Amino acid sequence: MGFGILWPMKAPTAKTIFFFVLALVCLMGWAQVGTGQTKRFVVVIDAGHGGWDPGAVGYYGTREKDINLNIARFIRLLGLYDDEVSIVLTRSEDIYVPHRERTGLANRLRADLFVAIHANAHPRSPTANGIEVLVHDDTSLPTYPQSRSLALLLQKRLTGALGVTDRGIKHQTLFIRWAEMPAVLIETGFLTNPTEELKLRSFMYQWTVAQVIFNTIKEYLRTIKAR
Repeated sequence: MGFGILWPMKAPTAKTIFFFVLALVCLMGWAQVGTGQTKRFVVVIDAGHGGWDPGAVGYYGTREKDINLNIARFIRLLGLYDDEVSIVLTRSEDIYVPHRERTGLANRLRADLFVAIHANAHPRSPTANGIEVLVHDDTSLPTYPQSRSLALLLQKRLTGALGVTDRGIKHQTLFIRWAEMPAVLIETGFLTNPTEELKLRSFMYQWTVAQVIFNTIKEYLRTIKAR
């Protein structure tokens, strides 16, 4: 599968690596058992940047594209053994995919949600920190109400679970406007803040972020299913 995990600055112990890999193997093993049921929802996860575009680069040289891809791969892993949600990645390796192709994939699949994973940067303010979830600023889009509801829920769950600064949801002109389904962009933290950069480098932190995102997506989709 090629997870290509970026390890933390301090090398993990053999014991840590063993138990982490064991957990991944167990998850993939459960995925193969399955129930054979048709999955009800399709969610496209977009790992921002990639290839020639590194995105933001942190104080310690961490590249945003690597963090985004790790988190996206972890979300896909969580979806492998889930009976209701099918996770599709816009990129599963270090390549650049144009924005139109990212949303185009989701549109062709008639996905239920489009979630872009990014990391933030503020070069002039190295103390800037926290998480924010973005939605497109065109409130006339038919999917805007659902996008905003998903953004609010993700913002609440991520900041609550991770204990980080709640920067609130933001409205910007974004490429996600081309998605024909509810779409959000998650800024998982600031790579220009050395403290947050070290957290984002940690595969355990990335795994936790992925779990919260995946569980929140399922929580949101349950509200749709109940309608």
